[in-house]
Amino acid sequence: MKYIWINPVAENMYHREALACFLKKHGFVQVRCNTDWGAVVKGKYKSQIEAGRGTVADMRCPMAGMMAADYRQRRGAGKQVDGERGAGQRGDSLVIPDIEPILIHCAREISGRRDLEDGLKIITTPCRALADAGNALKLKDTRFLTWNGLLRELGETVADAWAECAAYGKAAVPGGATRCLKSSPIPPGFFEDLETDTISLTGEETIRLYLEKESWKQVRLVEMLYCDMGCHNGDGVMADEE
Repeated sequence: MKYIWINPVAENMYHREALACFLKKHGFVQVRCNTDWGAVVKGKYKSQIEAGRGTVADMRCPMAGMMAADYRQRRGAGKQVDGERGAGQRGDSLVIPDIEPILIHCAREISGRRDLEDGLKIITTPCRALADAGNALKLKDTRFLTWNGLLRELGETVADAWAECAAYGKAAVPGGATRCLKSSPIPPGFFEDLETDTISLTGEETIRLYLEKESWKQVRLVEMLYCDMGCHNGDGVMADEE
């Protein structure tokens, strides 16, 4: 048995019928999480903010998280210099929380599920950084691949598979197999309902400048996405099946 968890970006790139046809042809059974890990992760950040001082860096995106961690190491921004600040207040420390990305939380569930233990689990990612982070965990019978990487291995696009299905009598989806994805399924603003001072940043240069100017000292949480406007511009999904 081959199980596959498809990241929300890739799943939203295609019409449901076309994607189902593609997965069936290649022997995949699509699986979903039983837990809302997005809500769990958001709750962890809420607890981190409420429990400590300083500004919390968003670590959901590995590339942006590495930028924050590197900045903190270079600038010594982890040292709390204002001892009068209490929990729930801004401070002079940039906190790098030990909170894994949502996708990794999802993968840990899928990998450990007893109802899926009879087969290989494929976790698709929107970028190489998340795939590398996942594979480094060496989860049992679990492999992480970018969506484009999976398609290259299979040697076929979703559009090709859908065309083949249509040739055997299935009604074609108007406009073909793909859908135009102009925004991320998890767009900037993920933390807005936490009711705390938050800034949302996307793009490498924007994040770099914000950190270097130490503007983070004015907020409690810095949301950071390395790819411009979100994961739909990740290097694992940008081009439709190279």
